[in-house]
Amino acid sequence: MKILFISILMFIAPAASSQGLDPILASSQALSRSPLPQGASAELLQQISAHNQNQAILFQPTESEQNLRPFAEYETTGYVVFSDGEFSGYATEIKKRIAEELDPSVTLIIYTQSTDKNYQRSLFNKYSQYIPQDRLKIMEVPESGRNDFWSRDNLPLPVWNSDKMNLVDARYYYNFEPDEFFANAFSVALSHHNFFFEGGNFIVNALGDCIVVNRRRSYPGGTSDTAAIPDSVFHNQYGCSNLIRLKHLKGIGHADEVVKFLSDKVVVTDTEAYVSILEQQGFEVHLLPEPDRDYETYANSLQVNQTLFIPSFGESGDQEALDLFQQLLPGYKIVALPTRRLATGGQGGIHCITMNYPDVPLQEFVESFSGRLLSFHSQK
Repeated sequence: MKILFISILMFIAPAASSQGLDPILASSQALSRSPLPQGASAELLQQISAHNQNQAILFQPTESEQNLRPFAEYETTGYVVFSDGEFSGYATEIKKRIAEELDPSVTLIIYTQSTDKNYQRSLFNKYSQYIPQDRLKIMEVPESGRNDFWSRDNLPLPVWNSDKMNLVDARYYYNFEPDEFFANAFSVALSHHNFFFEGGNFIVNALGDCIVVNRRRSYPGGTSDTAAIPDSVFHNQYGCSNLIRLKHLKGIGHADEVVKFLSDKVVVTDTEAYVSILEQQGFEVHLLPEPDRDYETYANSLQVNQTLFIPSFGESGDQEALDLFQQLLPGYKIVALPTRRLATGGQGGIHCITMNYPDVPLQEFVESFSGRLLSFHSQK
């Protein structure tokens, strides 16, 4: 008989309901019953843009008295988080390889909306084939819609408040809408604003330089929902001392499609039009190859301590991108993951479906989410 000890992180919060949702979330709810492309439809983007512009009119900025700065991905990561969602199965191998290749200092947290303990146990058993059990946590979150797949977009972003982690929650346009859930589940370490914004459109360094793409409302042209978010939101809640707004030139309009900080001053991009802009900001800029197909990008990679997970598309640019990353990150383990089907299927990339959190004590991490640590035993 084999005894397994399984840790479950459970957040106690009411489940979201379609009743009482605003029109934007209600309209997106109908779209959530089948796999979705990561980017919102033109109709939904128009509604989001109108919402953000109205919020900007009503917005009253307040100066933050906290000593905030963004958490940079190249800083020490203690936790990598992703959902149990697979959609068409395109993410299965990616998530498996990430679990296998994480260094021993990192804990993997997988969140699920399922309350079925047998399913939670099977999820734990599945991933414990790839990562030691003491570094694996299953987190149960309240039922709040089906589109919980893009962790970078729908989870709260970490920031440093002096030497402690705080979290920032924005509104999320798909039906995994975390507002009500996090408002009830998080402690005072959570700050909130009422603008629609996704974490995939937030690329930062540890000096407080923050890059966003002013996403267009529709294709082509239109009013940007991101441009409507006041600079003061990024300064006062995300700790940005320097905000760089890039023009939306391709993709769904997320910064993690086109740019990535590898250190305080080294940045890579696959978009030539951004090179001079970034150089004028004082960065050392390196140009990545552009893949052949729409929505493919080598910039959408995941940096976890001394490991970099990069996309591989089965194209000639794969080796060039690998060589550049190895040149810029000597001593790093570079892990290439098959990402073509995920990207071309409109379901994002490696960075989109994962989240990094700092290396803070687990209890502090739990307290930041106002959760409680539960456990159960299973027998075999």
